[in-house]
Amino acid sequence: MDIPANLYEDEVVCFMADRYRTTTERVMQCFLVQEAEVPAPEKESFPFRLTDNEMEILRELLSRSGS
Repeated sequence: MDIPANLYEDEVVCFMADRYRTTTERVMQCFLVQEAEVPAPEKESFPFRLTDNEMEILRELLSRSGS
């Protein structure tokens, strides 16, 4: 799944990144792993897990962006 570049600057994604003290790229990467769209990199783990509500919000943002 391709993530539109504008989502990395979306205020909601930025809020999540601040909440987890990470980057927007890591938030979206975690989203993809949790959605099982991509396997987690072998040596990489996430120190956070997105909530069900956050996952739904990101799904909605992606659907609105046309992905």
